[in-house]
Amino acid sequence: MKTSIRMLASLVALVLFCLTITEGMSLSGVSVEPRCRCIKTESRRIGNLIAKVEIFPPSPHCKDTEIIATLKTHEDICLDPNAPWVKRFIDKMLAKKN
Repeated sequence: MKTSIRMLASLVALVLFCLTITEGMSLSGVSVEPRCRCIKTESRRIGNLIAKVEIFPPSPHCKDTEIIATLKTHEDICLDPNAPWVKRFIDKMLAKKN
């Protein structure tokens, strides 16, 4: 009796372990963040300090459009997408690509 209980408990633990591993793999394989990347945003003008900008549209994990700028100091900072200077900066950036 004790042996069958131990085997059942081991089997349940193994199944839970496998489910945990496969769920983690499915999220990491798609490179999906389980939440928003930006907790707070910057609205001050810092355009001349920006080296690179990435725009992340709304997704199932985050309802907000996120704009992450990498500064020339290699620091990442979230920009306020509603700030007028950010809108102009993004418009200029998109115009250069086209």
